[in-house]
Order: sequence, then structure tokens, then C-alpha cells
Amino acid sequence: MGFWENFKKDKKLIVAHRGARSVRAENTMSAFIEAIKKSDYIELDVAFTKDAVAVIIHDNTLERTSNVKDFPEFKKPYKVIDYTYKQLQKLDFGEWFLKEDPFGTIKSGRVDIQELKALKIQRLLSLDKLLKFLKKYNFPVNIEIKDASKTPFDKIAVKNIVDIIEENVMVNYVLISSFNHKYLRQVHKINPNIDIAALQEDEHPKDLVKRLKRLKVRSYHPAFHLTNTELIQNLTNEGIFVNIFTVNDKNEKQNLFDSGAKSIITDILDD
Repeated sequence: MGFWENFKKDKKLIVAHRGARSVRAENTMSAFIEAIKKSDYIELDVAFTKDAVAVIIHDNTLERTSNVKDFPEFKKPYKVIDYTYKQLQKLDFGEWFLKEDPFGTIKSGRVDIQELKALKIQRLLSLDKLLKFLKKYNFPVNIEIKDASKTPFDKIAVKNIVDIIEENVMVNYVLISSFNHKYLRQVHKINPNIDIAALQEDEHPKDLVKRLKRLKVRSYHPAFHLTNTELIQNLTNEGIFVNIFTVNDKNEKQNLFDSGAKSIITDILDD
């Protein structure tokens, strides 16, 4: 059994991008709890703290998604990697969502602001803590390993993450993706039972099918603007699942599914 065997063969899958981030602060426990109710699997990002704790956060810096400016001990450029996990537990990763209302869901009334306030402080999650939660439900997750190539964790990132997955007995429920395809090779070498996926944003690599097969990936994650019916059908015919990010329009989602896409990674989860 592997990641894709959790789903029926012909099922079209909705993936919660950083959790249910249109109604909760992204990559927080509340966003993942909401996502379980409305998605087939969740997608999240993993980076490292100064003391090598794998944490769930998209940006390399803390400014956009936390109240880091409220604490004088934190200094610009507010890099995640400059602080320990214990230090980062001081921060609230939910407050900004109430202030910014990034998807207009508070203004529109789709989200009750009092309900958000009742959540109180949203702490930075460790990967270990989240996998322990997901294991209770055997709920599948796509872990994106952020590029650590210019950090002290470049050589240990993959091993640390795989160890956490194995310790939580989540090998069959995890799909690891990365823009750094070197990491995918490392994952496969350490544990070939973990499914891997190649992320691509700027342009498709030359000889795409050959490259994907050399990487031993079962799926390809192209950006929406790189994707068309021909690409989807060619890869599907080669036995490679196509999972597209980030698609929020209902009609575009349906068109991609009609073209043969396996998964749509989206910020907007339909009720």
C-alpha cells in the first residue's frame, strides 16, 4: 500500500492548500481540523527552526503570518531559522487572519469573527504534533519540503522529516513533494515506500516524462498556469498522476478534472 491506494481509482481529489486557509489561518491546527471535514487530503509546508525542529510554515520569515512585530526580542528580517521552537511558541499565528481577512470570508459573513476569536492563540505547529493528530484519523497529507539548500539543514532536512513520518507510522498516508528534486531522490533512497511528487512552477523540465521516471515519482505537481489538457493526458497515459496548484475557481477545477487531473490543490473548499 502507498499514498494513492488510500483513494478509489477514479476518484477526483480536492486538496486543502495549507489547510482550509480561506476560513482559518493557514498551516494552523484550526485550518487542518476544518480541512479534514471538506477535503480528501491536506497540503502543508515544512521548514526548520534554529534548533532543527520541523515546523509547519510556508514563508521563510514570520512577518506575514504571525504577530512577531509585537515582541522586541525578534529582529528583522524575522527568519524562522533564526529562532528556536520554544521562542517561536510565543507567537500567535492566527491573529493576522482576523486583521487581514485575506479571502474576504469574514466580510462576506461566511466566517463568524466571534468564532475565530474563540480559537484564541494559534501556535506554530511541529510536524510531529500534526502527524500525531492526523494519525488518529489515518488522514492523508502532502508534505512539501521547503528548499533548505542555503541553510545548515540542507543535508539533514529529508532524513529528519522521514524519521518523523516513520515514527508516527504515517508512511502510507504521506506524499512528499518539493521544488528541490534532489530531496525527492533522497526520500526514495531512505524509504522507497514513501510516495514522492515533483513540484514545478516556472517551466516544465526538458524531456518531462523521462525526468519524472528517473526521479521515480508517481505524480507531478505543476502550477495552474503551466497546465493544459495535453499535458494532463500525456502524463496520465504514462501512469503519472497530475495534481495542480493553486486553483480556486469552480469552473476551472471542473475543467481540469474533465481533462484527467487527479487532484486539485485549492484555497477554497466548497461546503
